[in-house]
Amino acid sequence: MNVKHSITTIILSVWSIVLFATPAQNAQTIRRAIDKVNHQWQQTNLAECRSFWDNAAYHTANMEVYKLTGNQDYLDYSLRWAEHNQWKGAKGNDRSKWKYSSYGESDNHVLFGDWQICFQTYADLYNILPDERRIRRAREVMEYQMSTPQNDYWWWADGLYMVMPVMTKLYKITGNNKYLDKLYQYIVVSDSIMLDTETGLYFRDGRYVYPNHKSTNGKKDFWARGDGWVLAGLAKVLADVPKNWEHRKFFEDKYIKLSDAVVALQQPEGYWTRSMADPGHAPGYETSGTAFFTYGLLWGINNGYLQSSKYLDAAEKAWGYLYKTALQKDGTIGYVQPIGEKAIPGQVVNRKSTSNFGTGAWLLAACEYVRYLEKEQNPDRAYWVGLAYKMAEPVLRNMAEGNLQKNMIVEVSPNWDGRNKKVTYMETFGRLMAGIAPWLSLPDDNSDEGIKRRQLRDWAIKSYKNAVNPKSPDYLLWSREGQALVDAAYLAESFIRGYNSLWLPLDSITKQRYIKEFTRLRHIDPPYTNWLLFSSTIESFLAKIGADCDVYRVNSAIRKMEEWYTGDGWYADGPDFAFDYYSSFVFHPMYLETLQNMKDSGRRTRIHYGKYYDRALKRTRKFAIVLERLISPEGTFPVFGRSMPYRMACMQPLALMAWQEKLPDGLTNGQVRAALTAVMHRMFDGKDNFNEGGYLTIGFCGSQPGIADWYTNNGSLYMTSLSFLPLGLPTTHPFWSDAPQPWTSQKAWSGQPFPKDHRWNDDILTRDLF
Repeated sequence: MNVKHSITTIILSVWSIVLFATPAQNAQTIRRAIDKVNHQWQQTNLAECRSFWDNAAYHTANMEVYKLTGNQDYLDYSLRWAEHNQWKGAKGNDRSKWKYSSYGESDNHVLFGDWQICFQTYADLYNILPDERRIRRAREVMEYQMSTPQNDYWWWADGLYMVMPVMTKLYKITGNNKYLDKLYQYIVVSDSIMLDTETGLYFRDGRYVYPNHKSTNGKKDFWARGDGWVLAGLAKVLADVPKNWEHRKFFEDKYIKLSDAVVALQQPEGYWTRSMADPGHAPGYETSGTAFFTYGLLWGINNGYLQSSKYLDAAEKAWGYLYKTALQKDGTIGYVQPIGEKAIPGQVVNRKSTSNFGTGAWLLAACEYVRYLEKEQNPDRAYWVGLAYKMAEPVLRNMAEGNLQKNMIVEVSPNWDGRNKKVTYMETFGRLMAGIAPWLSLPDDNSDEGIKRRQLRDWAIKSYKNAVNPKSPDYLLWSREGQALVDAAYLAESFIRGYNSLWLPLDSITKQRYIKEFTRLRHIDPPYTNWLLFSSTIESFLAKIGADCDVYRVNSAIRKMEEWYTGDGWYADGPDFAFDYYSSFVFHPMYLETLQNMKDSGRRTRIHYGKYYDRALKRTRKFAIVLERLISPEGTFPVFGRSMPYRMACMQPLALMAWQEKLPDGLTNGQVRAALTAVMHRMFDGKDNFNEGGYLTIGFCGSQPGIADWYTNNGSLYMTSLSFLPLGLPTTHPFWSDAPQPWTSQKAWSGQPFPKDHRWNDDILTRDLF
């Protein structure tokens, strides 16, 4: 038998096994390949090397591998590299000599993006273990650059990958909007230099713009690696910038148009040639551009931007090339075009052509493909989904049919105060929906989770209608009890958190009924406590939807929140401080949502809602740190204060920051998910938390009616769903797909490095606008 034919047959057979394996099996195969490739690179290349672009590009990928795998060796490798380089790029200190306008490897090319890409990894390392030393030089360089009048810092396509993510990462760390403003200004200038507006592709730089420069066959010469840098950089930008940023759509449109152009130029075998639009210019395999494209496309698929099947087809064909051709038997990555700036006719690129940046590009693509393949296989998410569904199903199924008040097994406190027990049903429905609204807002799919989610949402819409329909048996108790103000606020909160999926689909009659019921609650005079936020949440929601709003109720609550803030993330529940979890149950979430609603409404009053929001957000992030540190190595947290039967609601601000992608430095997605999951297991596994009808029982960790307060019924307990907010993140989001990491108490009690804590001061000042 022909040896070459035999080898080809074996390779094809192996690839067939990969193609027809289950997603989970494929993911495990790729995980093994990732470890093989990264281990091989690190064993044969010292970490102690310079921080120039080629090494730094590899480290951007190494950090992704660490997040996905949790392998401490990979983290240590990047730490050694950063320490070796003193957390700097180019090391020149005389600002009068700093350069950027031409290629340069000297210490004075501080403003040249190829020396700035290292700041991406330094920022990632800072987020894991905050230490100002890690980003001091990055901030010095970038903030000096932003202080200059020049906007032409990114004059070559590669620079968009090198520096755009630096800007967004430092924005997330500092909260300084100038990073976003300059990001937009810089790329507008870049577009004027090298963007081909017809295709959305980029020429490598101004020297290669058509028709002044043409490929061998007279075509536009788009260099694959150059456009790969751009697509990957745009994906990283979109992962970081705020959802409501004024220029986000500019970047989204650019990313999608570029993706379309990339897919159209893919070769049948899955790779892209070096000159994308002219395969004859420099024919043959090329891995670095192909890998960056694969990463960029898969990121868009994983995050809902690229939904057509053409994108997935292109990404899977590209992965086929990367896995069966680019990946060599010894774990090296071949067919990488050497360092350069263009497609060179006749240049030899073969299986022995490898590099640091090409290996990094391959690893980025592999990590993103694993996230795609494992999106329905995450055991932590499956556990959360199962628990959330168990909690919600009997409530929503019965209420959708108008049978909740008929069938719910109600339990009240042994020292119940005698109010109408029908308050139970609004407490049950409102609090449950406030917790699961983000989850029910995810797009439909045919996964097991998706089927459960769609069913719950269908039931929820019917339940919302019954809740305000006087003819329904499940019309809620909107009057005669002051408690209605409390749980109407949680209903309003559910609409805020699921606005597009839960409020907008309601028919006009149902919407008007809610507006009427919310408005009628103004007759209730809230006590001088957290109840002021129930009024402000309802009124600010009315403002958000354009209905009549009592601004006094909103603004007076805001002023009282400022009076009652005690510092370091804690609010007093009224004039006197109480050591309890009401900062979790009410203060942080509803204060933030009140302020955001007023921002959204565009109302102009004496209060600068934007500045108040920024200050409140900073406090919430500090409180998230407090909560995470309260979780013990065993997955428990201290039981103190009233309303402890609310269970996991104690962790709501931590869950909220995770869902809103605003976790503070030092709290990673992997560690927060691991910590919350551990608490859920301790609280719910094998405990008597549900009665025979499937409804929650009064207790903290099982049935413990003796800890109930005089106002507690088992509807109150559905506030525990407020810890499920991160289910609103897609299955491919790093919160779910990153490896579980030890949380702070685990690190501290096992002798590992952990972030030191400090007091957070209010540094955002507000004055009445008039």
